[in-house]
Amino acid sequence: MRRIEGAVQNYAWGSHESLAKLQGRPTPTEQPEAELWFGAHPGAPGVLLDLIEADPEGQLGQGRTRLPFLLKLLAAERALSIQVHPTKAQAEAGFAADEAAGIARDAFERNYKDDNHKPELLVALGEFEAMAGFRPVARTAELLDKLALPELNFLRGDLRGAVERALHMPAEDLPEIIDALTRRCRELAASADDWMGEVADLVVRLEQQYPNDRGVLFALLLNRVVLQEGEALYLDAGQLHAYVRGTGVEIMANSDNVLRCGLTPKHIDVEELLSVVRWEELADPRLQADAEGAYHTPAEEFSLRRVSGEAEVAGPAIVLAVGGTAECGELRVDSGSAAWVPAGEEARVSGKAFIARPGA
Repeated sequence: MRRIEGAVQNYAWGSHESLAKLQGRPTPTEQPEAELWFGAHPGAPGVLLDLIEADPEGQLGQGRTRLPFLLKLLAAERALSIQVHPTKAQAEAGFAADEAAGIARDAFERNYKDDNHKPELLVALGEFEAMAGFRPVARTAELLDKLALPELNFLRGDLRGAVERALHMPAEDLPEIIDALTRRCRELAASADDWMGEVADLVVRLEQQYPNDRGVLFALLLNRVVLQEGEALYLDAGQLHAYVRGTGVEIMANSDNVLRCGLTPKHIDVEELLSVVRWEELADPRLQADAEGAYHTPAEEFSLRRVSGEAEVAGPAIVLAVGGTAECGELRVDSGSAAWVPAGEEARVSGKAFIARPGA
């Protein structure tokens, strides 16, 4: 076993305080800190990647050549881009097509950075707000009725048609529509104390962060979800989503494949996105842990367990301490740091921590 430190990712939507406070560092930080990566991803090379490359079977166990997941601490002060991830088959086909077209892997217009899918699980470390999956169409119709803006009638009807119309709307038409929407949402947020008022408040905040961005319109179509500590979101391929604010532990399959449709200056490939999105309602995307603190998902690449007390862990595993010092065997792990338990080793974990392991 050995300690491993996270690799900081400085993205514009990150926090100047959350991750530093979690690790006991001075705040505010000079740059926004969005994520701390724990794993063996080439995008954040470190000790663990070196260990695995030197002895994959010894570190990961027989039959494994690379760690199948990436573990993160995520801190959002502003909303992330509205995005979706492909299935494994879609990723393989898309990656092959981009390679055949000769598109550089770091090119602005590149859609697929690798040939893998990216199912992901996020567990809140405090109040965490997100947009996740399509709200039932009947409830969206109620919201549009309440807003009473004829300019928004293009969002009515089937989900695919509404999204297509939003994405194909000429950029020059957006300012007038979004201005009318935000003015009405300010009124609704001030007068309504139900879910519609909360969505209206979200629209106003998103427009302040991303003026005249078509992604603001998607707040009218997607579920607004507020998680409390320990609650989770599982997002599979095809589910449109965006994290809005808060700090959490995120685990995902090792992939950088993201297709975006709003709240971003990055590349948007409308037709590719439309081919990946799952056109179905998602009534409640939240996920609870079982009595042992485990979060059960269909993902084969990872499993995640929340510990508050004591637990046994068998490698290969990453033990991430949160909210205080944790013990992993004889190692003391500070909050916001982690321990690596290689294959063939076992340890007792005590304190507040998350245990990440390959899935079944």
